[in-house]
Amino acid sequence: MSTKETLESILSFLPFSLWINVSILFAGLLVVCLLIYLIIKLFGRMKKSGEPSILIVGSMNTGKSCLFYQLNEGEFVETQRSMREQEATFAIHEKYVKEKDPKAQAKKYHFIDWPGSPSLRLRLSDFYPVTDKIVFVVDGTELDDDTFELFYKLLSAQKLKEKQTPFLVVLNKSDLVDSPDVKPMKKLFNRELAQLNKTYGSTSYTKEQEDETENAITQLLDESEEFSLEKLQNPITFVKSSIKNGQIDDIIDFITN
Repeated sequence: MSTKETLESILSFLPFSLWINVSILFAGLLVVCLLIYLIIKLFGRMKKSGEPSILIVGSMNTGKSCLFYQLNEGEFVETQRSMREQEATFAIHEKYVKEKDPKAQAKKYHFIDWPGSPSLRLRLSDFYPVTDKIVFVVDGTELDDDTFELFYKLLSAQKLKEKQTPFLVVLNKSDLVDSPDVKPMKKLFNRELAQLNKTYGSTSYTKEQEDETENAITQLLDESEEFSLEKLQNPITFVKSSIKNGQIDDIIDFITN
């Protein structure tokens, strides 16, 4: 006799009223489990009072996790491509804290290191409500379309625009010979985002693809005005860095100030 037949046989001997009560009990347990799950998810996205949340994000292989470990352990750690985010609350390693003030050294931050894989970005918006600052890490020697698409997506997020969340664009790998300077890179970002702004402002795109969720990608500025990063709601700063070599002073300043 199969499991299903056995269960049906047992239930056939139960009074109908008792069977109904058992069904209600199971339904109640299911609702309770669902509520517990939602509460855990909610509190998992809440930060402790007084601990700023820093979202480290960027395309694949740009040095995000390397920065995460530099901030925490004060040294270079060889990392592998991850398929899930890292979250941790800690004080920045003492070697990077310029002020030898005990309060400055003890100040804790909540860091979120988000994987670069495009397939994992749907959940990225879960962190927007608790994000205070965004560190956008790019490979300064090798930019691709995905980098600009992701940056545009973040800038168009309604929650981040409402909070005017500050962005720091980190041009990593500045120790390499072909690493460009900040000024031409900023011009490149401005040009690429201006083109994306036209794309996402087209009538055909708006009607067919735009939705009302935090994952919607919308026009940043009206096409009637000249596009400029300085006109956006979010403050954007560009810096050069060699995360592997621990040259992250500008990043520390952005996080702590």
